[in-house]
Amino acid sequence: MTAKFLSLFIPIFILMDFIGTIPVFIALTKKFGRSDRIRIAFSSSIIAGSIVLLFSVLGQEIMTYFYISINAVKVGGGLLLLYIAFQMILSGQLNYENNPPESRRSIIVSPLAIPMLAGPGSMTFGMISYLKLQGAEKFYLITAIVTAVVAGALLLSISAAIDRLLGQEFTKGLEKIMAIIVSFISLEMIMSGVKGYFY
Repeated sequence: MTAKFLSLFIPIFILMDFIGTIPVFIALTKKFGRSDRIRIAFSSSIIAGSIVLLFSVLGQEIMTYFYISINAVKVGGGLLLLYIAFQMILSGQLNYENNPPESRRSIIVSPLAIPMLAGPGSMTFGMISYLKLQGAEKFYLITAIVTAVVAGALLLSISAAIDRLLGQEFTKGLEKIMAIIVSFISLEMIMSGVKGYFY
């Protein structure tokens, strides 16, 4: 039970990239008060989690409508995740400090909820996982997404303190480590899809 939950929670949490979003979140909310930063953290996380959950549950209907096989989704999603992992490793975070937003509402949905937290990687993983799980096992995915959202919102809420305590370089370094884990997940998805297609 715990192993199944963790096998879903860890990739979802990594792919929603709460840790990688910390530097951007700090830059976007530096002029807001503590209570506003907490509201932004929870609002953007809840919206992102709802999008990932909706895409996960409706994934089968989307595949049926477009006549897409699960193996094609595995390979395509795996390649997409691999691309995202390379971006996380090679690319720096976008700098929003020179163009601060004017209101909380202007940043909650975009760029925080979409595309930073609810990106193609988390949605693809959620959809594939939901299709693979059987019966009551699907509840593990829903619980994993909800838990990731709560944990991520709490992390963003204290991001300013984390940045002061550990420094931005530590945060970026931790993101690189998580990117390597994402690359392993993506390769596993690709190999599983290829094997399923030919065998």
